[in-house]
Amino acid sequence: MVQYEGANYKLKNYLPLKLMKENITRYLPFATIATVAIMLLSLHFGWLNMFSFDSEYANVQGIDYFAVPKSFINLLEGRSIFDTWGGTPYGPRATWYLAHPAFSLFVASWFSFFPPWISYWLFILFSVAIMAYCGHIISKTTTSTLNKHLAYFLMLCAFPVYWMLYVGNMQAPLVLALALIVVAVYELTYSEKESDMKAANQKLLAGLLISFFSKPIVLLMLPLLLFTKETRRITIISLFIYVIVSFIFIIVPVLNPEGIGWNKLMSIVFDFDFIKENMNIYKNQYKLNEYMKDNSIHWLNLIAQSEYKFMHIDVFSLPVFIDTIVGKSISAGIYKIPIYISLFLSVGVAVIKDVKIRLESTLLLIMAISLSFFLSYNTIWEYQFTSVLPIIALMPMLKERGVFYRKYISLMCWIGALIYLPSFYFLVRGGDFSGNALTIIRLDRIIPVLLLFLIMILQVGIAVKKHAHFKQMSRFRIPENFPEKLFFE
Repeated sequence: MVQYEGANYKLKNYLPLKLMKENITRYLPFATIATVAIMLLSLHFGWLNMFSFDSEYANVQGIDYFAVPKSFINLLEGRSIFDTWGGTPYGPRATWYLAHPAFSLFVASWFSFFPPWISYWLFILFSVAIMAYCGHIISKTTTSTLNKHLAYFLMLCAFPVYWMLYVGNMQAPLVLALALIVVAVYELTYSEKESDMKAANQKLLAGLLISFFSKPIVLLMLPLLLFTKETRRITIISLFIYVIVSFIFIIVPVLNPEGIGWNKLMSIVFDFDFIKENMNIYKNQYKLNEYMKDNSIHWLNLIAQSEYKFMHIDVFSLPVFIDTIVGKSISAGIYKIPIYISLFLSVGVAVIKDVKIRLESTLLLIMAISLSFFLSYNTIWEYQFTSVLPIIALMPMLKERGVFYRKYISLMCWIGALIYLPSFYFLVRGGDFSGNALTIIRLDRIIPVLLLFLIMILQVGIAVKKHAHFKQMSRFRIPENFPEKLFFE
């Protein structure tokens, strides 16, 4: 009788949870659609403007977008892709175009033949479709209906997504690239069929190329992907394609109308002091010189801004966050520590003998490396936190798989949930934006990313310490039949 009562007690407590889960599963798609509809309507009616300084006090809607179609119009007119403010203006405002020049030709061209505001709205729908496709890709990794629906919700229903749409930034392709990469490594870890492994490699190749030809954040992941046996071949192939296409956009005059020439480019490409001093858009007060109109600026800008801190209310990076708190500028080199830690662990992960643990560690470290961008780079805008969304959306699937860090996944999800909320600007709006106010505004962006990074790095470190066999490093060598082995085996 006691046993029956105990079972009955458990049943009574289980039924409400089961019912709640069923209701969430049933209504979550409607909540997702409603949230996206509210965001799109707010772009017109301004319902969410109170949650950002720029949308409340500055007229910046579409500011990051209009340079995108303008870049292709410039190309048609024989002007530099990067000469955003040259020639006839396109749209009422614009920031500087800085994507790969190939993005201008292969994507921006689609939207350049429409009037500016129609083009903006078409791009908004394009971006929403990409974010939904990211949800679709992640949802395919699970059989749980709830987690499938949750994947779409987590990819679409976050305030950074709204801000990405508001300013019209071309961030969605990068989010797609990251979603493809993390899902590819996930599938490489758990797939058993050869066809599934092939599909995973195709996703990895697509993800790497999309990032290379939009925003090259995956550059930080390359050491890990090259060290890891299962991802090395595809990474080399993607790099080969990237280098060839990029080289074409440097040497072909019609694709680089205001190029500075190969000799002049080689004379400055390794002169980092010159690049930092003369090719920084903020230092130059938004005036472009001849070096900044050459297609090489897409790569050299990373160097130009590597140590410069743009102290702006809407900049959300750890360097700016810490410098605001302490009231002085700390050496930029200190903030590169997360990158150095990631590089060190990349070597350790590569020599983990257990294949499953190695690939689970690889995926976790890839996610951590994508977060190191927010901790080490100086100029981070709020929309860029959309790149965290594929990580959070994949967490429920990783928990299903029982990964070695499974017990921390719920904690990481709760921490990551803060990123979905608006920044804390609305708590101090209308006041004096002093150091304390700026710290409050950035809290629910910087702290969650920092905590997630630390948890991930700690777990990867534990896996490396427990499973890595560093003696295997002595056995790393180039195959005698390279490159035939690389491409045809």
